[in-house]
Amino acid sequence: MVESFLALGALWLLAAMMPGPNFFAVMHVAAGQGRRGAWACAMGIVVGTTVWALAGFFGLKALFAALPAAAIAIKLAGAAYLIWVGVGLWRAAAAATSARTELQTSKAFLFGLATNLANPKTAAFAASLFAVALPVDASTAVSLMAVLMVCTISTLWYSLVAAVGSTGPFVRAYAGARRPILRITAVIFAGYGASLAHEAATEG
Repeated sequence: MVESFLALGALWLLAAMMPGPNFFAVMHVAAGQGRRGAWACAMGIVVGTTVWALAGFFGLKALFAALPAAAIAIKLAGAAYLIWVGVGLWRAAAAATSARTELQTSKAFLFGLATNLANPKTAAFAASLFAVALPVDASTAVSLMAVLMVCTISTLWYSLVAAVGSTGPFVRAYAGARRPILRITAVIFAGYGASLAHEAATEG
């Protein structure tokens, strides 16, 4: 059982460390709006991770298999949000200055939460990972402990990203190249959204 938990934890950490919308969301808020906002964004991502992990645990993947239209609808909604964020960041780049403004904690939290929930692949990944890493006869308590573990890993990782991203060197680099960084981030978000939309379209 210990080996299963270690394998699950290692795989989840590797998945969390791979640059994606969550990572770029925290880095964007950290460098541009400050550590408090970045931490709130990170906590929003962790709450989203908890939702998807529990959804995977309770069989959302099986629901998607039984109702493909629901999976497609969720993916299209997530794609639309990511593209919308990308367009907003691109427009913000046009009016960008080197000034640093503090983002409201609630807005930063909701940004992180929405960014995470916009990617239903997390649910499928969590469900697949639990199925592979945990024994078939694992109890409900053990499975919920696994959910708690992956959420703890996400908390530690994105808190680290928030702390590093809000340090002086990163903040100065961001301030000096705010406009191109915003545009690159915009392309990343829109690109993930477009990829998700294409995946939903091919499944339909």
